[in-house]
Amino acid sequence: MMRFFENKLAGWIICLLAIISTEVWSVNVDSELINAADKGNFPLVKKILDSQRIEQDELNAAFLAAVKKGHATVIERFIQAGVDVNLRADDDYTPLMRSARDGRDQAVEILLAAGADVNAPAAEDGTALMMAAEKDRRKAIDLLLAAKAEVSAKRADSMTALTLAAQQGHRQVIQTLINAGADVNYQLENGATALMLAVQLGHLGAVHTLLAANANPNLKASNGATALTLAKLYHHKEVIELLVKAGAK
Repeated sequence: MMRFFENKLAGWIICLLAIISTEVWSVNVDSELINAADKGNFPLVKKILDSQRIEQDELNAAFLAAVKKGHATVIERFIQAGVDVNLRADDDYTPLMRSARDGRDQAVEILLAAGADVNAPAAEDGTALMMAAEKDRRKAIDLLLAAKAEVSAKRADSMTALTLAAQQGHRQVIQTLINAGADVNYQLENGATALMLAVQLGHLGAVHTLLAANANPNLKASNGATALTLAKLYHHKEVIELLVKAGAK
C-alpha cells in the first residue's frame, strides 16, 4: 500500500514538473529567430517572419534581442510584424528607453516613427530623455525633444534630465535642455540644484554653462548649503572663482 502511494506521489511530481517546464521554456531562447535577431541577420529574420507562424512570446523575445544590440533594420521588420513598440523588458525598459540610453540613434528614429511613447517612465531610471541626458547621447536627445519629450519630467528621486546632465558634466546637453525649456533653477526635494550638482563634482564647463543661463548661485539646499559652500568643501578653486564672479556669497 505504501509503495502505491509513493508511486502515485512520484507520478504527480513528474506531472507537475512537466507543467512547470512547459511554462518556463515556452520561449526557446536558442530559437533560430532569436539568434538571428541577436546577430542582426536581417535576411534570415525576414525569411523566418515571411514563411513561418511565430508565437508571440518568441516574437517578443527576438524583438528585444534586436533592440538590445541596436539592429535598426531588424527592429523595423519586427515592428512591421506587429510587435508592441512599447514592449517592456525584464528591467522595465521600453525599446525606446534602451535605444536612447545606448545612443542607437537610427533605432530611436524608427521607434519614434512607429509611435513609441516618448514619455513613458521606467520605475527607477525615468524616461528615455533622462537616460539619454545622463549618457550624453546628443543626437538621441534632439530626436526625443523633437518628438515632444517632456523636458521637466521627474524621476521618483526628483532628478530630471537637466540635473542628471549637470551631475555628469555634459555641458552641451545642459545647453540643449535649457534651450528646450528646462528650469535652470529647479530644486530637488533636498533643495539641490543642477548648479550645485555640477559644482560638487568640479565640472567647470557645466558650471560655466549653467551660470551663463542665469542659474542662481545663491539658492540654498535644505541643509543650508549653497553652490559656493560645496565648491569650498570640495576644494574646486576654479569653480570658486567662477561662482564669486557670478555673485555667489
